Amino acid sequence: MLGTLPDPLVRNTFERYWRDFSERLSAANAWDAYTPYEWRTVGSLVRLGERERALQAMAFFDRDRRPAGWNQWAEVVARNPRGPRFLGDMPHGWVASDQIRSVLDLFAYEDEGERSIVVAAGVPMAWLDGPGLAVQQLRTPYGRLSWTGRARANGAGKVVEIDVAALRVPPPGGIVLRGPWPQGSRVSIDGVASADRADTIRLSRTPAHVRIELP
Repeated sequence: MLGTLPDPLVRNTFERYWRDFSERLSAANAWDAYTPYEWRTVGSLVRLGERERALQAMAFFDRDRRPAGWNQWAEVVARNPRGPRFLGDMPHGWVASDQIRSVLDLFAYEDEGERSIVVAAGVPMAWLDGPGLAVQQLRTPYGRLSWTGRARANGAGKVVEIDVAALRVPPPGGIVLRGPWPQGSRVSIDGVASADRADTIRLSRTPAHVRIELP
């Protein structure tokens, strides 16, 4: 619902959350337990343009899988994993659904306010290195979305190439790339230089090939 709610109030809410979360992260707050429904805040932070915060929160929650190394969360996560206390269901399905939705948001989500599809808003640059990444057949309101991204050396610098496959229905607000490349990067779409800011590359049609030359 971002884009349809008062932006300053939404951001103030999540700034307050992040202050509390940061204290838990740094051990400044002697917390006892929390419910990993907080996974849903990862997707919220991505949508607010807070990529690094979203990735920090994701890493924190990943460390709290119970038992350690299992791909599951309890309904309640205790700071002391051996302390006797109520844990609720384990694995907990609601937590799993929050985790799945938030992870999908890293790769693409719908901006309901401008009716666009936002791509790569939660992806760190490291995931584009080497073989890069590929997203296949991700469900959206406008059809199934597939896209690939890869970063490679380009002389003394680096270039990122993004290929977005055709969508069944063009989103009214287009497809917006908000990847981890610097704002001052040079952008071309299908071989034509673009005047778009590198942090908001808007595609009015698909398929499309985007080349981003990092400064």
